[in-house]
Amino acid sequence: MYYKIIIILIFIYGNVIFAQSNSNTVQYLQEILIDSFINIANYDFPTDAKHFKATKEPIEEYGTYDFIIIGAGISGSVIANRLSEIQQWRILLIEAGIFSDDDLMKIPSVFPLKIFSDYNWGFRTVPQKNACLSVTNHACLVPRGKGVGGTTLINSLQYSRANPENYNQWARILHDSSWSYKNILKYFKKSENFHWTNTKAPVDLKYHGKEGLLHVQHKVPDHPLNDLFIEANKQLGYDITDYNSETQIGGSIIQLFTNNGTREDMGTIFITPFLDRPNLKVLTQSYVTKIEIDKETKTAKSVLFTNNGKTYRARANIEVILSAGAISSPQILMLSGVGPKKHLQDLEIDLIEDLEVGSSLKEHTLLSHLWFMSNLSIPTETINQQLSDFLKGYGSLTSANTQAQGLGFYNVNNKTSTVPNVAIFLDYSEISVIEQQFFGLDEETFESLKKIGSHPIRFLLIHLNPKSEGTIRLKNKSPFEYPLIDPMLLSDSSGKDLKAMYNGIQQIFKLSQTPAFKKINLKFDNVPLPTCKNIQFNSQEYWYCYLKQLTMTGYHPMGTCPMGINTSTGAVVDSNLKVFGIKKLRVADASVFPTPIAGYPSMTCLMIGEKISDIIKEEYL
Repeated sequence: MYYKIIIILIFIYGNVIFAQSNSNTVQYLQEILIDSFINIANYDFPTDAKHFKATKEPIEEYGTYDFIIIGAGISGSVIANRLSEIQQWRILLIEAGIFSDDDLMKIPSVFPLKIFSDYNWGFRTVPQKNACLSVTNHACLVPRGKGVGGTTLINSLQYSRANPENYNQWARILHDSSWSYKNILKYFKKSENFHWTNTKAPVDLKYHGKEGLLHVQHKVPDHPLNDLFIEANKQLGYDITDYNSETQIGGSIIQLFTNNGTREDMGTIFITPFLDRPNLKVLTQSYVTKIEIDKETKTAKSVLFTNNGKTYRARANIEVILSAGAISSPQILMLSGVGPKKHLQDLEIDLIEDLEVGSSLKEHTLLSHLWFMSNLSIPTETINQQLSDFLKGYGSLTSANTQAQGLGFYNVNNKTSTVPNVAIFLDYSEISVIEQQFFGLDEETFESLKKIGSHPIRFLLIHLNPKSEGTIRLKNKSPFEYPLIDPMLLSDSSGKDLKAMYNGIQQIFKLSQTPAFKKINLKFDNVPLPTCKNIQFNSQEYWYCYLKQLTMTGYHPMGTCPMGINTSTGAVVDSNLKVFGIKKLRVADASVFPTPIAGYPSMTCLMIGEKISDIIKEEYL
């Protein structure tokens, strides 16, 4: 397979090699772009973290800090920034990855290449039974960012806060009105510096901030599909909305957290400019193995981590804050003796607190391969031109995920609901070997999808409110083994997840059949999947087969240490994110979501970082 990649690169990117440019920067970017593509051919995802193992004993003391934050992802970066504003507090931020020094990473559209890099932990699910069936070994990728900035180093940069009712539901679950939408809106606005430069979709400025650190742009490269998508939504009776206002249902244009077309990761925004604060210490390439908790007092006292072959202990005066993400936070808690009693006892880990850690994994499901043919022909730009445009702050490379930036939120189960259960967006592209690598498609499925007709356009479907619930479990008691990740996609006994995805496909067909898309003669590519070819085409049974083959993880794990009012409902932390039964320990990241959200988790994690920082300041100052 790898030789095919090289051949395609030479064919597609040959112009890069021979391009003449007056800009040394363009030439430099061309060179590292080619290197990055070629590296995919030689890249193997890690299967464990054993390279972090210490080779020297004994444990060395690293000192005492007021707050120790584990993980420099989205929430962790924000918390480290906000707590270090208090000069008398000493803050230690521990991160396994490094600071981003990758110039190519600043180009939003090449984020799939960074999935194949050391900025990604490289997690995979265990084999799935009802999804990922066209993926090698039925084990889907679960990309998680490793580095200062976390998953914002490798994601598609979509600025989506979810639906207001998601947070109102949280407030009801928690019996805590501070989590209601009207009370958390200020935290979204606090971080945001919004720039409205696109007139194709409205913006309700009362829901956006202008003074924050994080730039958000409603500016996209113009693309014919954007106009068609907006027009199609109008023809189906949908409003054109600002989906980050109170009205989410309808068509829109994607908002991105970019600055002049350049990626903004949370480390670059919230950590790097503040490294001169004398009370903020950021440790990279440091792998946390355990939170040490006093078994008698049930108090978090210190953190063990490895760095450069040694094991260190850092002590916490006030609190330990675990922000390692929805995969690694439950792993670290269980290794520290906080988790399901039977599971820890089976692994011979001393139990300190019996909590349902890792027992309620939720994951958005993604169908990324629903292809249509068209007569829309768009001239191909040279990479030289694309890079030149990018350096000026515009052009196709400033968009992430898709060239077209139309995005719609819909409730395909209840037309009167104001809370969407699916998101739909579209792309103008051809399936490539690189995409096969990105999704891990098996050869038979890939060869089938390659038969798509001329000028292909694909729709992508995300299910936002999954009923299926999976788990994170330890493989064994070694902190250097990756955990067992089982999202159990499309496995709910009621069948509601499959039905919602099927209804989402019907919504895509409604969009595709509008007069807007008929202008480009949009037609579904009806080459059946090999596995489903013996089922009546276009029947519900056929689409259920199709979904099980090509539905994958949405790269949005959440809910593995959920908030709640007590442990009897499976809650791990309270509404202030304190771990039940353990003093001086909080969890702050996507793992605390009590329910899935109708949006991308990144900005909710940012809000959590802002909110919990204020709560901590109110408690201790």
